[in-house]
Amino acid sequence: MLAPHEEVQLRKHLLGILRQKNEHVQLYFDTYGFTPTGPLLAYLRSIKGWENIRRSDLWQVVENDPQRQIDWDGGVLIRATYGFASSPVQAAGRLAEVEPPALLYYGTHEKLVRQVLTGGLLPIASDFVQLALTIEEIGMPEDTLSVLTVQAAEARATGIRFFKGSGAFLYSDAIPAAFVTEEAY
Repeated sequence: MLAPHEEVQLRKHLLGILRQKNEHVQLYFDTYGFTPTGPLLAYLRSIKGWENIRRSDLWQVVENDPQRQIDWDGGVLIRATYGFASSPVQAAGRLAEVEPPALLYYGTHEKLVRQVLTGGLLPIASDFVQLALTIEEIGMPEDTLSVLTVQAAEARATGIRFFKGSGAFLYSDAIPAAFVTEEAY
């Protein structure tokens, strides 16, 4: 259990990360600002002083947050409730357009899978859709996380733009449902 001052410190760290204020943090965020807790915990453990952080510590911060600034589905996905960045780099002009690989991956809450398969991937809470080069960058499907496959090369052939992100991520314009499939991983 975290001491009160540790809880405040961790909340500040989490909000900075979940609001995507640091482009050097290599975490996957879906259109709604959710990121898997596994990679988040791994990142936090790389920060001096947080090497022993546990999932229960995250839960303590979420449960005791008086302003309810962090939303956790109780499973594998967590996000800031407001204030996350409107685009991955804040300006489209700073993103280089690239040719995508044949396949890219998108992680989302299981409750949203049908909506995405029907309506496609839309950049609702940001300017672009964030896509991962590998499933491992998102995290393996578990609890409430579902991974969808994007036929990126086919989408690009129809004029959809893809941009180089940081690390193992690309960003794109909206992706129509015809290019999104649900696979068993």
